[in-house]
Amino acid sequence: MSVDFKRAYQAAALLPVLRGIRNDRRPPPGPHCNMYVGGTDGVELFCTVLGSDPRRAVVVAHPAVVGSSHSQVVALAEELSRSFTVITFDFRGHGRSTGRCPLGFGKVSEDLEAVLARVRRMGFEKVAVSGFSLGAAAAFVAGARGVPFDALVSIGCPPVFPEIAPWAAGHPRLVRSGLRLMGMRADASPDGGPTPLDVAPDVPPVPKILYFGEWEVCPPEQIDVFVQRVRRPVEVVTVAGAWHADLAGREPKVREWLERRLTPRMLGTGTDPRT
Repeated sequence: MSVDFKRAYQAAALLPVLRGIRNDRRPPPGPHCNMYVGGTDGVELFCTVLGSDPRRAVVVAHPAVVGSSHSQVVALAEELSRSFTVITFDFRGHGRSTGRCPLGFGKVSEDLEAVLARVRRMGFEKVAVSGFSLGAAAAFVAGARGVPFDALVSIGCPPVFPEIAPWAAGHPRLVRSGLRLMGMRADASPDGGPTPLDVAPDVPPVPKILYFGEWEVCPPEQIDVFVQRVRRPVEVVTVAGAWHADLAGREPKVREWLERRLTPRMLGTGTDPRT
């Protein structure tokens, strides 16, 4: 029996969705506050702020469908809040944000840009992004467009959008209804934005670490091409036994990595740790 490996890898992208169907969600831990940030097209993006570092912040961007209340997102935010101020948010069409989410990475990268701009206005000296799947792709696209951040943790970034857009465009009602049942208000049309594979060389040379599971959205050879195109410095970690966008308990490792990258030799003097 022959196996269509391309379809098998694309099917792996459904795993976070299945977790969302199981309602695998939890409230943010400990003291926190909520706010809305205005995005493009009039959308309002729901954000949660936790932690209390006055100088260093990490924006955590969730995977598609599940939103910022997904347990993996909350677990990472909880761990990072031990060292940083952490901002999680819902992309358009997710959770408590308004609007609809099209198929692609362009509009969600604009959402991330709006949140990062708001965080910068809060006065933080160092701001990093940690993104799961869709959130990681949004970071690559935003970074290539010139949106500044000081470090990037990418968890299961898909080099390209899964090849469902042509089918979805032909069945918009089915797609919208299905995704709505899973918690996402979708626009079934592609947004025309670039992919991480397209823009990887254009992201500035800030420190990056790329986590991939053994089972990912795209086949290994496509991920290899993507990694080769990413501008250095970059570290790559394959998480044994993990599925797409799954840290499998490595949240403390992410915090330790960010601690090293976001702490200048003399914080507050303008010294850059990359020099």
